Formats: sequence, structure tokens, C-alpha cells
Amino acid sequence: MRILIFILQFIFSLQVVSQITATDYTDVQIFPSINSQHEVHISINKTNPWNLIISCNTALGQGHYFTIDGGITWNGADNLPNSGVGCCDPSTSFDAEGRGYITTMTPATDGYFVQNTTDNGFTWSTQIRGSGPTGNFDKEMIATVDEMQTSAFANNFYCAWTDFNNGSRVTVNRSTDKTLTFANQTVLSSGFGQGTNVQTGPNGEVYVCWADYTNGSIPAQKIGFASSLDGGVTYSVSTPFTYLGVRTTNSCNSNFGNTRVNDYPSMSVDKSCGVHRGRIYIAYPEFESSGSTKSIIKTRFSDNKGVTWSNSTAINISAGRQNWFPWISVDDLTGLVSVIYFSFDQTSGVATNTYVAYSIDGATWQNTKVSDAPHNTSAIAGFATGYAGDYIGIASFGSFAYCTWMDNRTGTWQIFVSKIIYDIPALISSQTNLEINNPSTIIGHSNYQATQKIRVSNNHSVTLASTSNVEMVAGESIELLPGFYTTPGTTYTAKIENRTPCATPGAIAFKTAPQSWSNLNNILKEEKDGIKVFGYPNPTTDFITIGLLNKNYKSVIVSISDLSGKLLLEHKNPEVTTEQIRQIVNVTSLPTGNYIATIIVNNKKYSIRFNKI
Repeated sequence: MRILIFILQFIFSLQVVSQITATDYTDVQIFPSINSQHEVHISINKTNPWNLIISCNTALGQGHYFTIDGGITWNGADNLPNSGVGCCDPSTSFDAEGRGYITTMTPATDGYFVQNTTDNGFTWSTQIRGSGPTGNFDKEMIATVDEMQTSAFANNFYCAWTDFNNGSRVTVNRSTDKTLTFANQTVLSSGFGQGTNVQTGPNGEVYVCWADYTNGSIPAQKIGFASSLDGGVTYSVSTPFTYLGVRTTNSCNSNFGNTRVNDYPSMSVDKSCGVHRGRIYIAYPEFESSGSTKSIIKTRFSDNKGVTWSNSTAINISAGRQNWFPWISVDDLTGLVSVIYFSFDQTSGVATNTYVAYSIDGATWQNTKVSDAPHNTSAIAGFATGYAGDYIGIASFGSFAYCTWMDNRTGTWQIFVSKIIYDIPALISSQTNLEINNPSTIIGHSNYQATQKIRVSNNHSVTLASTSNVEMVAGESIELLPGFYTTPGTTYTAKIENRTPCATPGAIAFKTAPQSWSNLNNILKEEKDGIKVFGYPNPTTDFITIGLLNKNYKSVIVSISDLSGKLLLEHKNPEVTTEQIRQIVNVTSLPTGNYIATIIVNNKKYSIRFNKI
């Protein structure tokens, strides 16, 4: 019977995976430059998913770049903002309030510095020292911030590094006040560890992993792992599994185009409301077998906070002669796991393509090529012997993944981003609120969900093209403010759902019709003085949508009141230049009765009476 159940579960998992397709967009060269760009890290703002930041090493030190339209256009520079110093090991992150961070390792003895932005990357703070001066310091890959709005440790900042002057030990510290001050460091390893990676879990857990060089020399023999359940105050340390590290030289490896290749792990945690919520994934490069010189990409996962781990699974393409630089990301809405990596996918030579492996269960995987053109792997002039970067990156959210890497197809090493859309439904987000605010035309499928509020557009235009298929789900309200516009042919749906986030992992408790609305251009309720005003549904049991269409208004006030005139909700926007405003309001708490939805446009009042039943 157990065997039968296992077979059925396995067949079901294959069926689920086979239904997921990945649509790859055209590569975008984010910041064409005469300066070389390489070793790149990317993060997505979970409060405003169309805002991403990137940092990478450059010929000028370290660059910073950002987008507010989901990767269509990018801004930034090949150096750090505000004359920040830094040369190496870039990492990026966002906190629970949408504040972005860039971390850098400064030359040799100065430890690491961090900067933050509160306006999606347009302006940045001055640099703040995150650690004391440390000789022979190596941060390597990642500093992160607890981005979960419901976490007891929300906005805590964590960074880990290797202290070569003190036994090459792995060390971590934290900031609990948004990087204004930093706590003392905590030593995690007793011996040589490198390639640290820090991630947080859905309930504020902190996890650190690294390549453990147990015998004091390369290659790596084990994965080092540490976990904290008290916001980084104390850690439990282990070496959960062994592997055959591929780092056989620190300079030129003939098996990889005479470049240096590391064996560092990458880690991500499932923060979705799916069945694998809390699962920790680690991706790493490993020799295919003892005595082999072929590097493959493997993953493992833990469902009990790192106490025990699954068996390893090889995930790269079968035609890959060499596969390296894995980076992993889990979508907080769908639970889909994505791993980006480089591969020699030709029968000979150093032509290199970028691939992404993806899985919904961590056991069965599919691959898609995301680079539009191959590049030739080689050492980058002007840097350490054999250096060709030490990692590439990926960030995912809401059925989208943003893949980023460096290649030299233009003759200069430059950063490229390729966006993937996965055909997979999203669950309710663990995040409380989403703020979607950018000048953009959205094309394709999008699914944005929050447990409390979604607000779309504030000062910019957000247009859904006729080919768009967009759904938004929130527990309390969805506010579609001035600037939001759907063109004819758009499929747009919004839903108000009252449910506790992640109360039943894997369950999707949608309400029955008519507790949703779609394509409001077709359900206009009233027209006066050329202004079309709508209210829907009417009568309603738990929410009301109010809005208007007009091309010539300059000031708008939207409100809901009872029949006595008592104001229950009001929104003002004095400068409106686009064609419509819509707002969905949860009225579940209101008693049964009649209410007035009012829109004041250019000092003229338009009202719709609706009935709460």
C-alpha cells in the first residue's frame, strides 16, 4: 500500500511539473558601458514587485542599478552612490518595508559597508560600516534582511563573512535598527569556511550556509550550516552533508576555460503559503563522481529547519559538459524553485549559455535556456588571475523570475537580465501589503496577492495592455488609484478574500461568485456630465468597487459614508492625469443597510447608493 501511495504521489508530481511552462523574454543589457561588469546579485522588492535592484563588480569598483517597471528599463551607475567605496562581493536585499540595501566588501582590511534606499533606488544613504576593520576579510556572496512583514524580527539585517586572520572562520553579525548600528560578531565555524550565504525563513528564522574545507584546504568537503530561531542572538551549527567540491585551484582551471571556479553553495527558503512553506533549499556544484572532472549542479532541501536533509538531486541539462555558478530562488507566492547556472552546452570549446532549472517539489526538475546568445568563458582582464566573476543571480516573485549574469557577447563583460514568466497559479502571499507603483505597460500574465492590502499606482501610470491577464487578491482592500488603466481586451480580475494567511498550507480558499469583478469598463453604472461612475457589486455582502472614467479631471476625492453623512473612508489625489480611478473597499464590518459611495471630481460631486446585505 505504501509503495502504491508513493507511486501515485510520484506520478502526480510529474503531472504537476509537466503543466508548468517557462516563457523566456529577450535579454536586456541593463547598463551598456565601456566598463567591465561581472559578479552580479539581484533582489526584488516584495512590497512593490516591479522594483528590483542589482549590484555587480565593475572596472570602477562596484556598480548599482535599479528598475521600477519590472526590468523593462534600468538606471544606475558603474560605481556606488554617494561616492561609496567598495570593490567586491556585491549583495542586495529588500526589507519588509520596501527599503533596499546594497552591501560591499571594501579593500582588504576595512570589512563591509552597507547603503540603503527608501525610494526604489533613486537616492541612497551614505555608507555605514557594518563590521570593524578586519585584516584579510572576505564577505563573499550575501547579506540579507528579514523581509517578512509578519516576522517578529522583521527588518533585521544579517551579514556573514570569512575572517582569514583568525583561522578562516565564518562569522556573522546583525543590525536590528535598519543598519544604524550593528551587534557584535558571532563565530560560527571552528575552521576554514568560505562562500557564506545568509537567508531568513517565514517566521524570522536565520540560516547561514558555506563551503566547509574541513582539512584546511580546497576543494570543499562538506556544507557548513547554522540556524538561529531568536533573530540572530544564538546559533546552532552543523555540517549536514558531504560533497565533492569542484574548486581544485584558486587561479586557472583548464576545465573551465582557464578561469577559477568555486564550489560555494546558494540557499533560499520557501516563504509561500504552499505545502512546502519553511523548506530550505541549497544548490551547489559538485563533481559527478569521485575522480571525475565534470561539474554538475545539485540541490538538497530540509523540511525541519536544517536538522535533516533530503538526498541530492542533479538538476542541470544532460548535455552540459561543465555546469557551475548555481544561484537559487524560491517564489514567495507560488513556491516554485528556480536555479540559474552557467553551462558548456556544446560538444567542445568554451561557448557558454545560461540556464534555469525549475521545480515545484524539489524532486523533479525542468530546464530552460535563458541566454539569447552564448558567450566565451575567459578570464576578465585587469583582475585576479583566472577571475571571471564568482557568481550570477536570480530573484523571483509572483510567477516571474529575473535571471542575471555577465557575458562578453558585446566584446566587453556586461550584465544581462532575462525575465521568465512561469505558467503557474499563485497562492496567497505571506506578505501583508503590496504597493505596485511604476510607469509601465504590463503585458502578459501577473498574479499579485497580499493578506491585507494591495495598492496600485500613486504618482505614475500603470497600464494593462490588451494582451494582459492580471489577477489581484487581497484580504482587506484593493486600491486602484489614479494612473491605473486597462486597455480594451485586458483580462483583469480582483478578489477580496477573508482568510488567515497560511492557516492551512497548500489550501486556496477562493470565495464563490459574485465575490470578484472583472473588466469594469463593461459594467458602468452611471454617467453624468460626461463622467462615467460605477459601483459594483450592488447589493454587496462584503466589498464594493467604486470608480469613474474621465479624461479631463484634475482633482479627485473618493469617499464612502453612511446615510447620515458620517465619513467611513476617504482618498484624495490632487493631481490626476490619466483616465480612471477605482477603489475596492472591504465593507464586511459594516452593518446591513444603505451607504453612499461618492466621487468628487473638479469640485463636482457624483454619488452612487449601494446596499450592504
